[in-house]
Order: sequence, then C-alpha cells, then structure tokens
Amino acid sequence: MPPGDPREAHRATQSPTLPLSRVHLRVDWQTLRRLPLSGAIVFNFKALFTPVTEFRDEAYIPALVAKILKEGKEGLMRYKGTWHVEHVVLPAMEEWKEEQVRRGVVVEGWEESTLEESPWFPGWEEKWHRQQGF
Repeated sequence: MPPGDPREAHRATQSPTLPLSRVHLRVDWQTLRRLPLSGAIVFNFKALFTPVTEFRDEAYIPALVAKILKEGKEGLMRYKGTWHVEHVVLPAMEEWKEEQVRRGVVVEGWEESTLEESPWFPGWEEKWHRQQGF
C-alpha cells in the first residue's frame, strides 16, 4: 500500500481482540522468464496468503517464524508491517515451538537455521496430499 494510505493507520496499533485466525503470512513468488521468440524477459509475481494457524503442524516453522519476529532487521520488519500482529503471533509461535519439541517433531536444542530441504519443511508432502483430499 502506498505511504499515507488510510489503511496504513491500523499498523500503528495492536488490537487486543485480534484473533490469531485473522492473521496471514504473505509470501511473494517471483519469476523471471525469457520469451522464446522475442527473447524479452518477463517478470511475474504471485502473492500467497497463508493463515499462520497452518504453521502449528509444520515441523520447525513456528521456531523459524518466532526467530524472525524477534531477531529480524528492524528496518525490514517495520517495512513488512509485522508489529501490529506480533503480540498475537509471537506467543503462538513460541507455544507451538515448545509443543513440537515435546511431541518429538523437533529435536530439543535445535538451533534455528535454513532447513535442509528449504523451502520445504519435513512432512510437507503428506500435509499437502491431506489438504488436497488424497
């Protein structure tokens, strides 16, 4: 949204009644393609919005999101506009991180880092099949 947009004002407050179910993570998939005949380069992007509640059963993801919210570069986090939802998202990510350790999904003491199968988390394929109805 452009600077000064009236909708920008909601980012200056943290609503105490904001339910976690209303918070989504936006990820942009960007591609560059060269057209075969003209040789022109085409840029495309697709915005994907994932409910943060999906992260509960995604191995390692709550820990990674919590780390980013706590340790992300201040300027980048301000640009991304995370502050107005952190009070809801961060406690949930911390809780789910501990829950995954208790259930043995994540090894206790695991230090947050890029996943070996990045950008995929362990078990992503089973979850995807389940969501597709397989």
